[in-house]
Amino acid sequence: MNGLNKLGALCCLSVAVAVMSGCAGFGKAAEPVDEAPQTTTQTNSENPLRYRARIHTELGANYFQRGQMAVALEELHEAVRLDAKYGVAHSILALVYADLGDLPKAEASFQLAISVAPAEGEIRNNYGSYLCRQNRAKEGLEQFEISLRLPLYQTPNIALENAGNCALAASLIRPAEGYFARLVQLQPFNSRGYQGLAAIALKTARFDEVRRQVRMGLNAQPTSPELYFYGACAERRLNDKASEDSYTQQLRSRFADSPLNDQLRKGGCD
Repeated sequence: MNGLNKLGALCCLSVAVAVMSGCAGFGKAAEPVDEAPQTTTQTNSENPLRYRARIHTELGANYFQRGQMAVALEELHEAVRLDAKYGVAHSILALVYADLGDLPKAEASFQLAISVAPAEGEIRNNYGSYLCRQNRAKEGLEQFEISLRLPLYQTPNIALENAGNCALAASLIRPAEGYFARLVQLQPFNSRGYQGLAAIALKTARFDEVRRQVRMGLNAQPTSPELYFYGACAERRLNDKASEDSYTQQLRSRFADSPLNDQLRKGGCD
């Protein structure tokens, strides 16, 4: 449980078009595609070609989320045709290629995205997530660090969470703990940082610390099956049967469809 979920929190996509946030990763959303996104308006200073490229990028990202890859590619190719210097379009195109398994094209598109928009934190975050999925954790963490140093990057919490998950999956415990601790400082009422710290404490057999982080996480938002799972595992190791049963019951009642229920029933806490 402490490693990367292939399509999980590591791959939250923080993109400028704001259609792939919320830790949806490379999963496919169930919502219908909005053929004319109401949130997209042209600013007075925006180049008309950039505006049109942005619309096609948003549509491409939405189709990507739905798993309609051919249409996504068509929209994104049109976006970069209209504005070859729109880095976000190249970045989303890279993610589509990665999902299709065409890694050379994915790498080339990311490099192009960075070359035309080196100060876009969202692009650096996406590239870092991609690198971590390719087991290139050191390079991925470098990209997250760059995004976190950019003064105009508006969602550092996403990069911190992604970096923490990436480091943890690569068994880089101290860096992972540092990223999640920074996330807690940045967003003390967001449970994601506490969840990451609980995962690290469980992996390093510090069960009292797991207990503490789980309690902090459950006092924040959002709740998650992982928090109840970590809590049950910690209490099991601390020989507190009543608390273990409480977490187990809450996991079952609040997240009945979570595979963690089966894992807990089978005694797995690793």
